Amino acid sequence: MAYPGAARNGRVVYFAHPIFSQYSRNAPRWCRTLVANAIDLLLPDPVVRVSGPTTLQASVLEQKEQRRAIVHLLHYIPERRGQDFDVIEDVIPVTDITVSLRLRDRVKAVHLVPGGARLHHQVDKSGRTSVVVPRVVGHQMIAFDLV
Repeated sequence: MAYPGAARNGRVVYFAHPIFSQYSRNAPRWCRTLVANAIDLLLPDPVVRVSGPTTLQASVLEQKEQRRAIVHLLHYIPERRGQDFDVIEDVIPVTDITVSLRLRDRVKAVHLVPGGARLHHQVDKSGRTSVVVPRVVGHQMIAFDLV
């Protein structure tokens, strides 16, 4: 008799197998793909979407008093060089990273921090604001100034 490998009921996705333990042990791509697909089903319109490699991390900080949102992009790849810990020895740049942000307020301007270089931004029909960050070398902040 066949059983489903995963099932969804409303806002819950159940995996029949210990998918996170499996990924922790062997990191098979299919585990990551299943979890990513489940997250997309449960959260179809996330606050932030970022293109780029899976080693790129993004976080959003809302600064209400300054009327802005800051997106932090991190791209560091730790390597197991010793038996007990990982290290970061090389910083590998990534380019042309698209950042899409869902905000309550309209965006007045977008710029890199530090440096202040302005980025062209577009707003789609759903109200998401998108920019292309030309280069990330380890860490880059993007400020979305709000109206």
